[in-house]
Formats: sequence, structure tokens, C-alpha cells
Amino acid sequence: MLNKRYKFDGKPILQLNEIQLESKKVVEDRIKSKEYTFEKVNCVVCNNSDFELLAEKDRYGLHVSTVICKECGLLQTNPRMNQESYNKFYDTNYRKLYKGSEIATEEFFNFQKIHGKAILDCIEQRTNERFRNKFVVEIGTGAGGILQTFKDNNNKVFGLDLGSEYINFGKKKGLDLNVGTIKKLKELKIKPDLIIYSHVLEHILNPYEELKELRKYLKKDSLVYIEVPGVKDLKLNKSYNQDLLMYLQNAHVYHFSLETLKNITAKAGFSMLYGNERIGSIFRIGNINKNYKNDYKETMLFLRNLEEKRRNPFNLFRIKNKVLYSLVSLSKKTGTFEIARKLFKIINNTKQHLYYTKLVS
Repeated sequence: MLNKRYKFDGKPILQLNEIQLESKKVVEDRIKSKEYTFEKVNCVVCNNSDFELLAEKDRYGLHVSTVICKECGLLQTNPRMNQESYNKFYDTNYRKLYKGSEIATEEFFNFQKIHGKAILDCIEQRTNERFRNKFVVEIGTGAGGILQTFKDNNNKVFGLDLGSEYINFGKKKGLDLNVGTIKKLKELKIKPDLIIYSHVLEHILNPYEELKELRKYLKKDSLVYIEVPGVKDLKLNKSYNQDLLMYLQNAHVYHFSLETLKNITAKAGFSMLYGNERIGSIFRIGNINKNYKNDYKETMLFLRNLEEKRRNPFNLFRIKNKVLYSLVSLSKKTGTFEIARKLFKIINNTKQHLYYTKLVS
């Protein structure tokens, strides 16, 4: 393991609200009773089975085995829940555990719209194409806020997600959304000009098969926008406190670097037009290429350096965040938590807006 703090102890490193704590307990009980079943698999990129263990827990304190493939360098959860267990998890536990809320909100929808503006700007700047009067499809659309931005710019939109509550929220906004997976695309009468996967591909058990299936529903010049949390972005990403443990979460089956994302997309027959380690990336149908670059050494060096930096007692970033979280804890005890919550909301929304704006840089 990278450090003894990654050893499983059941303790979360985030402050969880009552809904999150209750959901965590349900997940733990279902794991213990084997209602949630786990499976060992070979690497989705290289079919290798030689892994190095990095962590035994995630940020919620759940037992999650994070490993890195020695053959290609892809970080992944292994063993992981099987598809049936993940389906049940997403249906009953996911939103409660991750959002601390059971339903979509206007705030979440508006946040998605800001996100959509950054994606639209990125695509237009990187392709030199004004994106109007196109057909845009999003897989894993949530409440559909990203698509709303594209619709507001005179594009036809269609979204898919497994969360019916969020889909219904977006439908009330007048968006064409459906509950379902990628296979529903075969029902469409026209092929999309753009497919969006925003923080979705890392959740899919076999992203290679997903991308291979996707090719069937695209035109030759269709674009695919893929955004995932970049593991090598941790050095700069303040949202995770520059901490791999805060970044790890049981719903994320894969943790991509730009290189490992390129490996799996090339294997499925896509060529990258643009990408960064954040990761925001644009692809188009290309030749199938099953040759891959091994990112193991570079990724391990990055993670070890990141962990070493965290041990530095004079790390100003860590000191600032420790003080900030201490103030929040104090505010809870002194009855001033509502003030602290509002300040945090302002700070975090600003950071998120800056984060998505940087996608186009």
C-alpha cells in the first residue's frame, strides 16, 4: 500500500451527514450479508491479472480494494461489485451516499448548466466549430442541466440515465430524457453529432465494451466528449485536498490518467483530438489500435511523490485546509454552523466554476 492510512479501518475521512451515514451503514450491511457480491477480473485494457494493491478503503470508510495494473498502469477497483450489485447500489444508495440527498434540486441543475457551458466552450475552441443546430446526446445525464445549455444554444438534445428521480426532474424542464443505457440509442432516428460522457465512464464496469458499442450509433464525423476525474490532476486539484484517499470512492471502478484513457479509447477504435490530465477530452472514430503504452512507472512515481508531499508538515495547502475544516467543526459545536455552511457553499461554488472554466485552457 502507499501508506498505512490506506489500510481498511471503516473510518471515513469526510464529514458525512445523517443521510450519508445511514446509506453507508446500508452498504456495509449488504456487503456483510453478501447481498452485494464481489468479483475478481482481469484488466480491461491489457487483460493482465498482475496488480499492486494501493488502498483497502475509500473516502467514506468503505472496504474498497484499489489496485494498479503493472502491465498498463490503469488504477481500478478489484475485486469490485458485480453488475447486479452495482445496479442495486445506484438505485438505492448512490445519490444518498454521494450527495447526501435523495432527490435532484434546482441548485444541482444550475450547477450542471455551468458545467455544460464549459464543455460547450471547450468543444468549440478545440474543434474551431460553432456548435449550433446539432444533435447532442448525453449518457449519464443526471437531471439534464448540461443538455439544457446545449438546448439553449439551438441544439436538439437527448439524455439517458439510470436515476429515474433525476430524469423526471429534467423532463419537467422540457428536456427529452429517458431512463436507460447506451443500447437505447438504437431507437433514435438520427445519429448524434456529439456524445457526452461527463463523469460517467469511470462508473462503467467495462468501458471498453461500452465504447465499442458506441461506435455503432455514430457518424464518421461524430464527436465524443469524455470527462473523468484525472488521477494525475491530484497535484493541482484542490477539490480533493491533493489527497488520493479523498479521491477514492467505491462507485468509481476506474481511475484514469490521460494515457490510460487513450489506451482504452484506442482499443475501442477512437482517436483523441484533444485531452488534458484534468481530464477533459474530445475523440472521433479512428482505427482500432490495441497497442498500449504502460503508464505504471510514471503513475506510481506521481502517487509516491504526492504522498511524500502530504507528509511535509510545512505544506501550506494542507495547513490552510486543516484550519478551514477545524473552523467548520467548531461552528457545529457553537451553533454557528449555518453561517459556515453558507460560506462553504460560496467558496465551493466559486472553485467549481473555476474548475470547469479551466477545462478550456
